[in-house]
Amino acid sequence: MVREFLQRLPLLPDRRGGTAVEFALVAPLLIVALFGIIDFGRMMWMASSVEHAAAEAVRYAIVRGADADVPATATDIADYVNSRTAGMDPEDLSVAVNWSPNNWSGSLVSVTVGYRYDFFLANFLALEPIQLEGASTMEIF
Repeated sequence: MVREFLQRLPLLPDRRGGTAVEFALVAPLLIVALFGIIDFGRMMWMASSVEHAAAEAVRYAIVRGADADVPATATDIADYVNSRTAGMDPEDLSVAVNWSPNNWSGSLVSVTVGYRYDFFLANFLALEPIQLEGASTMEIF
């Protein structure tokens, strides 16, 4: 009896709109996956930029040792890093400079650049920010 009743309903054999319903169910997952891929690529770009900024900053520091016309200070190096990191928020960027033993020729200078990376999807997926770091060390000449 139930089968006969269901067969008489005009909507059951009509399959129009099924694709739209399936797409509505799958589309949010596809959009989250797409933005996840974009966000991961952006994170890798930022990580590469942080590493490159540390390398450039240490090169900047080695040619501006204490015996140069205008020796570089930690503030100068931090300003240089801020000028070389496009697309990054300077408030999330940290620069640490260490001279071993001093800023004279033959000494080592190390620059560590850190960046606090916030994910686009942090609100949707409860992702915490991560710290990206790049470091480089060279001898002052």
